[in-house]
Amino acid sequence: MPPNRIDLEMARSKEDAARDLVRSHFEVEPGLTRVFLIRSDDWDDPRKPIKLLEINANTVATGSIDPYSFTPTEETPYLTAIAEITPEEFEQIQQKKLHLPRGWSLENAVPFDRPNAA
Repeated sequence: MPPNRIDLEMARSKEDAARDLVRSHFEVEPGLTRVFLIRSDDWDDPRKPIKLLEINANTVATGSIDPYSFTPTEETPYLTAIAEITPEEFEQIQQKKLHLPRGWSLENAVPFDRPNAA
């Protein structure tokens, strides 16, 4: 096996990796208020990316939703696509004035709200 290839069969579950990624983003992004784990019909396919829509009060509004893609790592052994938007842009999605990227839907998405401080 090539040294940079991550064996998905031996890796932790996609669900666990996604939840850990969400948790770590809340820890490092103080303006992050909510994250949606986008669960497409192909969620169970380990070759398909973990998709996160992040609502962040500290990000800059762009008027579009452009996910950034990340390659697998030891910590997150799956492809990942993350789109960050402002709370106002999220309202525009709900009003159908702004649209999610092709293949993204909030219909089966799992929402995560910022944990309360202990």
